[in-house]
Amino acid sequence: MIDTFDDKKVSKNDSIVENGVKNTANITNNALNTQFVTNSVYSDCDKSIDNTNTTLLSDSQLHRLIPYAFIGQKEKKIINENNLKVIKGMLSKHELKILKQNWDKFCDDYECDENTKTRLLGYFALSDNYTKQERKSFRYFMRSSQFLLRLANGLPNRSICDVYHYARSKFNTLKQPKELSDEIKVQLKQLLSLYGRKWSKISEKFMCNPQSLQVYYDTNYDKNGEPYDRGKWSIDEDRRLLSSMKRVLNTDDLKQHVFTKNIPYKQIKELAEINRSEFIVANRWYKHLRWSVAQWDQLEDQWTHKDTARLIYCLIRYDFTDESDIDWDVIKEKFANISSFNALMRNWRLIKQTVPSFESKSYKQIIHFLYDNLLPQYLNPDDDGLKEFEIFFDN
Repeated sequence: MIDTFDDKKVSKNDSIVENGVKNTANITNNALNTQFVTNSVYSDCDKSIDNTNTTLLSDSQLHRLIPYAFIGQKEKKIINENNLKVIKGMLSKHELKILKQNWDKFCDDYECDENTKTRLLGYFALSDNYTKQERKSFRYFMRSSQFLLRLANGLPNRSICDVYHYARSKFNTLKQPKELSDEIKVQLKQLLSLYGRKWSKISEKFMCNPQSLQVYYDTNYDKNGEPYDRGKWSIDEDRRLLSSMKRVLNTDDLKQHVFTKNIPYKQIKELAEINRSEFIVANRWYKHLRWSVAQWDQLEDQWTHKDTARLIYCLIRYDFTDESDIDWDVIKEKFANISSFNALMRNWRLIKQTVPSFESKSYKQIIHFLYDNLLPQYLNPDDDGLKEFEIFFDN
């Protein structure tokens, strides 16, 4: 979907881009620091600015105005002032193919070994294993080769921030926690006591993906290093979780929090005295309990969540002014599995009740809330945005 840019959390320890790449757009031959370039192992990159094949660089206005993998308030202002189109969400198969071609081409052109590839993707780039001179030299290599503009070539409406983070997740060859032995996992406690939560430094000991290792630890152990409960949730745990949510959110009706964001899961799990990670608690609510609370199991005629998304899209496209104007006979023609328009209307009533304070909202407010909050969950990343829904509506 197309939207303005949201906040992105960039790990300070795991990313080289804040200091290493942010000056891509401003670098010139006169600005180069020849003192460290001369002795650099990448000194053959001195001419890369003059010799770079411009057809390999993105000429997107978005990328030229924001040619680095860092988005702050200043960058958001640039996006809004220039009315730039930014596509968010998962990359399609076609986009991933373009990204892989760009990555492979860059690595071939510069004959990047595994160590260089790892550092290009922002892992261990500021490690103590490298001297200050080596770190400085590598940052120069990334700037002069215009790595980010090459990586984003052919993806004009994807922010370089998103492109870079996709490359990090897709092309790194680091180990995943499941590949580590039980003996190594035991060492995590010792390393945490030694380094604190500096996951890049800890992960470097095992050549493991730092984000994955952090998620693994936070999902399996509490702050004291004691293991969380795993496995199937009990009925009692679900009951305590829902009861705690009502107290924390100060409501007896959780149905209107089906799409609420920024729920304080840490506070909720502590109040419920559930020995599971904050991530697992959030996942339990998001993937299971909220749909039960919404009573969508009462939807008629084997109605699916995908049918709900299609209904919302149809209502948006027909652009009815008020709920009383909806022609349910016309809508029903698109849903062959529904036995009657009365059943369709009953399903609609259950769906709209998931909107916070729906009683006090207009039909337009309700349908646009559902469009913005529910529909994105059913967008197929292999299609072009709303293509699947457009086909359904036109048939």
